[in-house]
Amino acid sequence: MTGKPLLAAIETGGTKCIVSVGKDPTAATRHQIETTSPSETSASIERILRKEIGQSSLDAIGIASFGPLVVDRESADYGQIGRTPKPHWEGFNLRSHLQEVFDCPVMSESDVNGAALAEAHWQLDRSIQHLAYVTVGTGVGVGVVQNGSIVNGRSHPEIGHIRVERHPSDRTFSGTCPFHGDCLEGLASGPAIAARWGASLTELSHDHPGQVLEGFYLGQLAVNLVLHHRPDVIIFGGGVPQTPRLLERIRHECLLLLGDYLPELASPDTMKTLIASPRLENDAGILGAFMMAQRTFSRTNNS
Repeated sequence: MTGKPLLAAIETGGTKCIVSVGKDPTAATRHQIETTSPSETSASIERILRKEIGQSSLDAIGIASFGPLVVDRESADYGQIGRTPKPHWEGFNLRSHLQEVFDCPVMSESDVNGAALAEAHWQLDRSIQHLAYVTVGTGVGVGVVQNGSIVNGRSHPEIGHIRVERHPSDRTFSGTCPFHGDCLEGLASGPAIAARWGASLTELSHDHPGQVLEGFYLGQLAVNLVLHHRPDVIIFGGGVPQTPRLLERIRHECLLLLGDYLPELASPDTMKTLIASPRLENDAGILGAFMMAQRTFSRTNNS
């Protein structure tokens, strides 16, 4: 084969999907569709891909998907959606469907793992070897890159569902997680904020109690990521962390919780380096999906 491979990248979220096709990710076409039922959504993705490639063939596809998701490439269920509150999606496998339709290798990962991969590598002279990517929106997800590679166990991390200490002023809210109630996601996600205050975090004043609670809970997440993974950088993406001053609150809480235990992280300046906004803004997920397509193409052709 000569020239660059023709690749497709797909980012599937709870409310929307992005489909991108091209040989050069920076110049590839992009389409956005609504996430509806699995059959409607997959049919729309298939139509877009067929229109974009015309008489050509795709060389590989990368999918950054909402989860939970089977990410074990040796599993017969690789790419299948697990227990999700998204109606009708449990048990659906977009990866196997597209692989059958387009007869090319397809790599599937969690959307937040895809974003972590891109933030750690995309167009950097020197990759970030240890990075955690947090997304806070409809849910709370975390993807981790260690030694340059995505970290998974039997499946991808579900750090958004860890237990956190309750704020003293927040003892009665039951939480919104349909599985755990008041886990981190149940206390700090966008739906949890809306359930408490009837508004998004950006609609609340900067001194509103909701701002304090969000910084308190996400600060606990940050310190747990530091102690468990020792990342060089923790990226906070998604809609909620874009709230003005929230990142500063998270840094403050993380610093307080760490105390003087880690001298190299014992100052506000080091917190600014450690806890950051997305370098790639809203493009991390789809660029991560392109990286997956590139990697699975290379792996298939070099094996």
